[in-house]
Amino acid sequence: MFPASVAAYVVLFVLVIAVAERVRAPGALPAALVAHRVVPSRAVRPVAVAVTAAEALLAVLLFLGPSPVVLGGAAVLFASYGGYAWYVTESGRGGPCGCGGGEVPMDHWVTGRAAALAALAVVAAVAHDVVPPLALFDVRLLLVLLAAATIGTLLWLLPAATRHPEVVS
Repeated sequence: MFPASVAAYVVLFVLVIAVAERVRAPGALPAALVAHRVVPSRAVRPVAVAVTAAEALLAVLLFLGPSPVVLGGAAVLFASYGGYAWYVTESGRGGPCGCGGGEVPMDHWVTGRAAALAALAVVAAVAHDVVPPLALFDVRLLLVLLAAATIGTLLWLLPAATRHPEVVS
């Protein structure tokens, strides 16, 4: 129960952080997409809105209760991020990742973080039936949420910490 539950709530935690970052810095993702030169300029704004909407929808649905469809959707979203990050990095296009208010460059750490989140979402999707919903809050769920918040924070900060370790220390 514990690993699958932590995996599910790491996914939820990171989706909430991502949406909060997009709201806090609404121009970060569009600016990153322009810098990457992958998305046509006329599609930058719609893509940024669609990405934010997908993250928000998945977060709300996960908050309501873990399901294999929603966790599978999160796995696909994170795997897509990983593929995109890998392509941008390997093609030498560079630029910021667009995943937060900070200037985290697109690199292999961003790719790895997305792959790790996709893997966590798959684990949670496969074992969704043992993940307790937030409505059944108890001490065990509190431990799960503390572990998920810790792991989610570490995953979120990993790319920035590899560039600017003094920011995290």
